[in-house]
Amino acid sequence: MTRRRGTGLAELVLSMALGGVIAAAATRGLVQHLRLQRAREATARAEAIVRDVHDVLRAELAHAAPNVQVLGDTALQVASVRVFTRACQLDASRLVIPAAESWWSAARAGDSVALMDTLMRAEWRGAVATVGTLRTAPACPAGGTRVTLAAPLPPTVPANAVPVRLWRVVRYTVYRAADGAWWLGERICAPLCGAAQPIAGPLLAPAASGFRVLAVRDGAGVMYAVDLVVRAVVDDREVRRTARIAVEAP
Repeated sequence: MTRRRGTGLAELVLSMALGGVIAAAATRGLVQHLRLQRAREATARAEAIVRDVHDVLRAELAHAAPNVQVLGDTALQVASVRVFTRACQLDASRLVIPAAESWWSAARAGDSVALMDTLMRAEWRGAVATVGTLRTAPACPAGGTRVTLAAPLPPTVPANAVPVRLWRVVRYTVYRAADGAWWLGERICAPLCGAAQPIAGPLLAPAASGFRVLAVRDGAGVMYAVDLVVRAVVDDREVRRTARIAVEAP
């Protein structure tokens, strides 16, 4: 009986020791797995940030008017066309864009609008006061987007269907948030630029090339592209992206 009891105790001690080794190895493996998982997630978040910056600027430049401006190397200003089409209904204070038209992005108050003044043979330009929805009308059977103008049209602008262009002046720039992090922000300029609204971030500081844009010009000095550099760090995982984005008139 004594021999059996001693043998059982030794086996128990050995089992506990082996269990401790296995538990320690499992713990180390779990910690390493969690560390790698956090690193992968941080890298994925950093990649998403730089991808968002690139995709937003590429889309805006694809719809930009020719007067793209690079301000310093940390800001880009574009006059981005939202829609260019013919109005199905027009009077002195409002117009309707047919529902079948596709918008780059929905119109809103403060956007700019232009119509052809046939007498002056030039564009009449004004601003959008409000935007609404028209369900149906004789001239617009499918309805559309009703745009109320901030100022009435001159009588020289014809009342029939005329080409209409709506655009928005947007400035993309880096700014420092209250927590000290750097973000890419969007500032609507109509005509004065408002406060920056966050688009993507956090980015590295401008001094560390967190966001940098440079104009690319041809031999005649005309800008045809911008070179973009974006760097983001999430939990010490850094992602850097460079790209040349063409400036294309809509």
